[in-house]
Order: sequence, then structure tokens, then C-alpha cells
Amino acid sequence: MNFSLTETQKKIVNHLDGAIMVTAGPGSGKTRVLTERIINLLNQNQKRILTLTFSNKAAEEIRERIESRIINDEMRQQVYIGTIHSFCLEVVLNRGNLIGLPSNMVIFESESDRISILKKIFNDYPELRAQISDLFDEKRNIYKQCLRQISIYKSKFILPEVLLDSNKKFDLTFSKLYEAYNNLMMAQRALDIDDILFYAFRIFTERPQIANTYTRLYKHIFIDEAQDLNIAQYKVIRALAIGFSNVMMVGDPAQSIYGFNGSESELMMKSFREDFNPIEYQLIENFRSTKKIVEAAKKIQANSNSSAVYPLEGVFLVRSFENEKLEAKWVVNKIESLLEHGSAWVEGVLKSENIAVIARNKYILSSVSEILEQKNIPYNLGHSSRSVESESNAIKIFEAGIRVIINPFDNVHFSQILNLLNYKDVIEKSNENEFYLNLLLNIDLSKLEPEYQKLYLAIKESWEILLNNEENFTKAIDVLNTKLVNKEMNNKSINEEIETEQFFIQKDLEMWKINWKNYCNQSVSGQRNLAHFRNLVSIGKTYSFNKSGVSLLTVHGSQGLEYDVVFLIGITEGVFPDYRAKGEKETRQEVNNMFVAITRAKRECYITFPLSRKMPWGDYRPQKASRFIELIEL
Repeated sequence: MNFSLTETQKKIVNHLDGAIMVTAGPGSGKTRVLTERIINLLNQNQKRILTLTFSNKAAEEIRERIESRIINDEMRQQVYIGTIHSFCLEVVLNRGNLIGLPSNMVIFESESDRISILKKIFNDYPELRAQISDLFDEKRNIYKQCLRQISIYKSKFILPEVLLDSNKKFDLTFSKLYEAYNNLMMAQRALDIDDILFYAFRIFTERPQIANTYTRLYKHIFIDEAQDLNIAQYKVIRALAIGFSNVMMVGDPAQSIYGFNGSESELMMKSFREDFNPIEYQLIENFRSTKKIVEAAKKIQANSNSSAVYPLEGVFLVRSFENEKLEAKWVVNKIESLLEHGSAWVEGVLKSENIAVIARNKYILSSVSEILEQKNIPYNLGHSSRSVESESNAIKIFEAGIRVIINPFDNVHFSQILNLLNYKDVIEKSNENEFYLNLLLNIDLSKLEPEYQKLYLAIKESWEILLNNEENFTKAIDVLNTKLVNKEMNNKSINEEIETEQFFIQKDLEMWKINWKNYCNQSVSGQRNLAHFRNLVSIGKTYSFNKSGVSLLTVHGSQGLEYDVVFLIGITEGVFPDYRAKGEKETRQEVNNMFVAITRAKRECYITFPLSRKMPWGDYRPQKASRFIELIEL
């Protein structure tokens, strides 16, 4: 079991009881040590292990590694592996009634849905809108500013009533909107993403016996990438683990890159130490990257203890180009050459899946993606956001209807359907006890244009299939495919607008079919339902990660991944580091970002930047090499 582990790694794997903190540098075998310790605990009959990560992709990787080692289903069922949000969502949905939450709550993860809530509040209370408008920048979107402020309060677990004790005019005024937003969300039986942690925390603190139930069930709690904990996440873990010591945190302060979401490595390095008094271990050997890459990374992050293990020199090269088009062309040509001729530093055939192009933001990647498409070189864009949204109006209507089936109180999506159908009337409930689902299924066809009548009837047929049996999701999709997709798409008479809508309908149907298939792989036949499915979609648990082709990633999307060859592109001042990084904390985050980006590379790393960049208005603006390049070349 311990074959080829270092002495420190063996100590971590064989640690059975008590809190433990592992500071693990890039390429130090963090995931391997974590999974080996889980396997060892299972073999020691220390049953039931809760493993929490920050992304579904990381959870999937850990799950794959563990399942490849587990020999029976009984052991497999002893390990829960998921994100902090997915675990807390189960707590809220299963135990929320204990703090007065209604049953069958659903997630409004879409910003547009939550903006609809704010619009209704402002329409009902115009004087409140005037008061709120005075608090914010009139040149920016008022709804997005309000949602951001609500998220800030919720992430700190601040209730509207707490703001009433504030002596600040902003807090006192905003508390009215905050309370109205919460009340309307509750009337819709809806949660936003921040509510998941907020209500889980309330459950654990207001009903401590529930926390005790979980810590009796799980003998060990593992927290991966602990440097990226924010205060809300840490408080939830702390509330869960009151009087419980078998907590393991693994992370690296030098790789803390989620400061914009409120993460702070001090929660791991200081708060966890104070609260749990853990035994501490350091993993500093870099088993991933060659010497030149490790040396460059240490110039960026001077306080990194990472040390190269491989005797290989590898490649680390910095190049400039006249503009971003020439930069992208060189990168793609280099990728072509590597795929054709291989790398002197990589044994065997170098595959496109082992190459990544990383940038500070997604817009920098567009020139590379264009050329890869032109040359028919396969690529992927890494993992998506939590939100899975349809592009076609037809499937937007279908999906909104699913939400109303799940939650008959859902006025937001009922209204959205009427707008998408261009319904020529206002539908009001006759009484408070009437459900929107009844109204949806009995729409007056005479108030619809003929084309929308046909569309509505086809989608209604699929809804009725689901109302009869919620597990018949694939059948409902197949009905939509039959009714809505024109099989004669090569007909020259079809106009471009219809052709585009048909294309998006097909893609949307494929997307929802794949999400349902992935949900079925995670659930048991006979116990599946639309509410559970839709909530897992909302937190990204049904997303299929595309690993084929060259990976085009942002720095944040690359964390935890590794590639034989990495290209870091667009490395200029104002882009990387980001122009908004003014203060000490933001600047430190950018240093960490660069450190993470470089250490994704195993054998070859290329840093490129343009000397000029075309701006949105058409002019070319001179660019300056990033300060990070100056550090590396010292």
C-alpha cells in the first residue's frame, strides 16, 4: 500500500485519529496522499468518510481514483465525495424543515431569475427603488449591484434584521430590499446559491443534534484545496465539527486564487490551527514539473518551499510577438509540431489531451480557438459554470415548465414562459390556493399566434409525460425531438433564423439528455425525481467534463490539473496581473495565480505575449510585458 510513498507521505496515510493539516505544494502528490489515506482508513474499518472539494471536477477525479482501488460496493458506499455546496444542499433539503423551511425547495442559480425577483419588488414598491438607486452607481446595472450586495451579506451570514441595528444609512435602507428579496424567494420556494451554505449553517447551529448525527455517521472529514475556503464555508465546517477532531485539511497558501470569492488561506493556516490543534505535515517535493519550470515558479512565489525531484531540465521559454494574432498562430503551429513530432521530454506519443493553453481570462483565448478550429485541431474549454442554460426559446420554455412542475408556486418561470410564448394577455390566479401549474396546462390557445400554438402543444405533451412519470425524462425529450426538429434541414427554403433555432433545439435536447443520463448514473431507479435532478443540475453535478483535445483554460479553471505541455498566453501588464489588482491582497492573489499557472506544466512551459493588442474599437494599443516575465528573467 505504501510502495513508492515518501516517509512524510507514509505518515499522513497512516494517520488514523485526530486533526491533521497537510500543506502540499504543486506536484507533491496531494491527491494521491488524500486518496491513499481514505483507502487505508477503509481498510482499517474506520467506516464512513466525508470528503469535500471545491469543484465537481476535483470530486470526480478523487472518486475515480478511489473507485479504481475499492473492490466491493460496501466500501464504495462508505465514502461521500462532493463539493461543499452539494453536501450542504442535501442537508438543507433533508433537514430544512427543522428551521422552518418549506419542502421541495429549488435553486434559482440563474442571475436572470434572481433579477426577476428584484424587478417584481421594484415594480410593487417604486419608492423603495428610488431609495435603493441612491445607494449605488447609476452608471452600472442596479440589479446586478443589488444581487452582489445581497450575496455579500449572505456570505457573512448577516440577516436583514441584523442590519436594522446598524448605524449606517446604507445598511438600514438596503435591509428593506434584502428582506423583501428573501420573502419573495421563500414564497417561490426558492434558494439562491448563497442560501445553501447560509441555511446549512443555521441547521447545524440552531439544531446541534443534527451536526452530531452527521459526525456520528462520518468518522472522518476531509477538506481538499483548503486554502480556498471562505469564511462562510469554514463556519459551516466548524459548526458541523463541534466536538469532533477527525478533520483533515489539505492545501497550499501559495495556490490560494479565489480571493474575489472571499477565500482566505488564513482560515486554514490560522483558524484551523486554533480551533482543531492539528498535527501538521509539509509536502514540498515537486514530482510533476521539470527543473526549469520549478525554478521559474519559485521566482514568482519566492516563499514557496517546492523543490524539483525530477533530474530532467525540461523547457521554459518566453517569447514576444507583434500582436495577438501572430502570438496565437505561433502557439497553434507549435502545438501542431509537438503533436506530429512529439517532445524530447515526454516519453512516447504526446497527445492533444496532454496540452493546455492557459490565460488570465477567457477572452484572451479566442484567437487560439479560432485558429484551432480552422485547422480542425480538437480542443475543449474545460469545465463550465454551474448554470446549464438552453439557447433555443423552445427548450427554454420546456425547461421553465419543468421548474413549474417541480414547484407550482413558481411565478418567475411561469411568467418567463408567457413571455417566450408571446402570450397576449395577463394571467392572474383566481385565489391564493391556485397553483401556477394549473394555469400553465390550461393556457388559452386563442391568445397565442398559430406558430406558438403548435409549439405550446408539443411542449405541453412532453410536460404531461413527466407529470405521469417523472422518470420518463428521456421519453419527454424524444417527443420534443420528434415534434420540434425539422428532419429536412437541407431544404433551401428554410430561412437562416429558423435554421439557427433548429440547430440550437437539437443541441439543447442533446445537452439535457446527457445531463439526465449523468443523473441516472448517480441515482437509483425508482427514486429519481425532477426536483432532485434540477437541483443537481443547478450545482453542476450532472455536467460532463470534456477532456478530449487541447484544453483552453482560464487560470482558475486550470487549478488542480496538470499537462505535459502548457502555453501561458497574453502575459502583459493589465491582463496578467489583472488591471484591477491595486491593493496588497489583490496583488498577492495575482502572484498566486501566476504560480498556479506555471506549475500546471510537467515538461514544457511557454510564456508568450503580444507587443500590441487590437482594442474593441479597432485601434491597436502597445502592450508591456508583465512584471512576472521580468521576475522570471532576472
